[in-house]
Amino acid sequence: MKYIRGKIRLRTLFSKFFLSFAVLLILVALTITALLFQAFSKGSTKQINEISQKGLEQSASMLEFMANQTRLITLQLSLDPDIIQSIYKRGTAEDYFVNQTALRKLHNVMLTNTNIYSITLYNGQSGTLIGTDRDKAYAEAPTIEWLQDENVQSLGRMVPRHFPALHSDGDGDKVYTVFYYDRHPDRQEILSAIIVNMTIDEAVYPKEPQTGDFTFFAMDRQGRTVYSPYQEGFLSNLSSRSDVQRILSSRASSSFVSVEDGAEALVSSTYSEQLDWYFVSLIPYKTAMAPITEVRRTSIIICLLLLLLACCISAALSGILSSPLKKLARNAQSYQLRNAELPSNESLSEMEILTSFYSNMMIQFDKLKASSRLSRKSMKAEYVKELLQGIRQPESADREMYQLMPDLAGPTKLYVAVLKLDGIREREMREPEFGHQAHELLSRLAESYMQQRMACEVVKLEQEVAMVISGEDLEWPVLLEVLRGLQQEIVSQYSFSISVGVGCPITEGIEISEAYLKAKEAIQYRLIQGKGHILVYDEMLKLVNGGFEYPYDKQKRLLEVIREGKEDKVESVVADLFQSLHRAPYSMIRLSVQQLLFSIVTAETDASISTVSTGFMDILSVLQRMDSLSEMQEWFVAFGKASIQRSKVNKKQMKSELAAEIAAFLEEQYGNAELSIEIAAEHFRYNGVYFGRLFKELFNQLFLEYVTELRIRKANEYLLTTKLMVKEIGRKVGFLNPSYFVTWYKKQTGLAPSEYRKKHKR
Repeated sequence: MKYIRGKIRLRTLFSKFFLSFAVLLILVALTITALLFQAFSKGSTKQINEISQKGLEQSASMLEFMANQTRLITLQLSLDPDIIQSIYKRGTAEDYFVNQTALRKLHNVMLTNTNIYSITLYNGQSGTLIGTDRDKAYAEAPTIEWLQDENVQSLGRMVPRHFPALHSDGDGDKVYTVFYYDRHPDRQEILSAIIVNMTIDEAVYPKEPQTGDFTFFAMDRQGRTVYSPYQEGFLSNLSSRSDVQRILSSRASSSFVSVEDGAEALVSSTYSEQLDWYFVSLIPYKTAMAPITEVRRTSIIICLLLLLLACCISAALSGILSSPLKKLARNAQSYQLRNAELPSNESLSEMEILTSFYSNMMIQFDKLKASSRLSRKSMKAEYVKELLQGIRQPESADREMYQLMPDLAGPTKLYVAVLKLDGIREREMREPEFGHQAHELLSRLAESYMQQRMACEVVKLEQEVAMVISGEDLEWPVLLEVLRGLQQEIVSQYSFSISVGVGCPITEGIEISEAYLKAKEAIQYRLIQGKGHILVYDEMLKLVNGGFEYPYDKQKRLLEVIREGKEDKVESVVADLFQSLHRAPYSMIRLSVQQLLFSIVTAETDASISTVSTGFMDILSVLQRMDSLSEMQEWFVAFGKASIQRSKVNKKQMKSELAAEIAAFLEEQYGNAELSIEIAAEHFRYNGVYFGRLFKELFNQLFLEYVTELRIRKANEYLLTTKLMVKEIGRKVGFLNPSYFVTWYKKQTGLAPSEYRKKHKR
């Protein structure tokens, strides 16, 4: 590498810039191309398999759900008293009411489950078949004969089969059947049966055009196709295929490349234990790999274009940058020759000239900077900072060297005080320079004011101003009065209040750093005492309860008030809680406030602010910027009331949504003769008694009153807008007995249905 660098000598700025930019941009171009190639390549076999697996898993989940629903429907029908009577009772073929009741329930099931193809009831006592479709019910006669010969598991897995077709030469429709039947204990005769058929063609993986092989199908453990989007593939045997054998040998999901009859294909499969089916997707290998060639071609073109663009940009940037730098190099060379800093006969490159010029300027700048740093005032400020921070100890010669006003080395009484501006945190957040400027002004004013009245040294630290005050021949009340005067002076000139923290008095200079730390700790208690106070370390310690325990009982009371919505009690409960914090060490107050905020936010139902949200962190930041407990107390009162308001709005919205859902349910079920408050309560998963009270609260009337009005309104609509007979209208609004409907209607409206129609029909 050294040999190569030695051979390549780039002396002009343009060539150096061009080489640098070109290398950098070419590397960027190659990196972008590689990333694009990698991103595009993910559209190949692996990604296709992943997509296929997700589609298969979704199809399996959907079919499992549908199978469970069908089994549940079959079980419910087998336990229904009317259905039991229809399939077991002798002479039901002639019993109109029994048949109609059973058919109505079967139709209700069909209406609410669009995937149900047909439902057929078989009564072995009378040899009758009753179903939702008469032709389909009669077509199940061969099914009953088949059940007598086959051992089909009751309420077991779905059985795929061709539905027996009537008046047709074809195999019939594809259905999936769940059987419930009773067999004679001594004979193979079927005594009763419930046959529920369903279709799944529109509920699984989307169909794609057939291209010589199945794109997607499902098969059982014997290799039979139990689902296929193509009619001719249903229930065909695929067990002779090698890829099918590979799938059947494992019950886990798999993806591989198969070769069948000389054609390659990407195969993905997943197994459903519940259905005991394999779901398989086959995609021709050529189809899957077709995008790769295009990706590579695209990547090469992009790479070439980016390389060309990189060279052009490098040339343009090199020209733009080198032109002014050449002029600058000539001026710098002229300046150095005039000042005899550069031999005139030496041939230097433009970059070497600029480098030499920059070095000379930096040397001069460092000299000026060192001179400024060594100024007496700066040296004294650095010296005092080092004393406060415990980096060095005062010596006798230091007073004369740094022209210190108090004697920091001798045995003398000293005070250390810390000044902090109150209430500037918000402005510091908006204007970062404001804090520096404000503390600079505070330092100058404090120095001017204090040094006129006593011997002291003032130094500005990062976020505060510190003072070392000589207490020799100075009583504490006098110093306290001077500090109060300083506070008033700052307020009058800049409209800012300051807090003052005073450490313990010391008698030796080596204790200055310890006194400074105590002063900093004392000023932290402005959080309890408030703004604009003079806080003395010893006095603050007397006020603090060292064994402070967080008031969990008062926090619990506040959360109860918020949860119960007692807005008028929030202020008093918050005041009581914050009264406990006045005796806490300042380090515990911030933690206690954070814990209180966390407890309110986590206890609020449907809160718009969570403990991990940006809003919560913003609120926490606002609380941390507050300088006093009184501000925090006022904020928590407002926040607690706002939480109550949010809770009220959420509850009102939930009740409104529930009322709309109940009204919609009754609008659908008013024609159900068995409709009752218990059925409605069970539908919405409520206790019947509680649902009755809730219904009265939401609708301002009893459940029976509401349903009665709804049925009267619907009956009136049928009477005026249709030509249906009165008994048919009664059946539509939930009355199976026509005479009872007429009696009930006349009792509610004062008119018989026919009289109402005659009176109001135009």
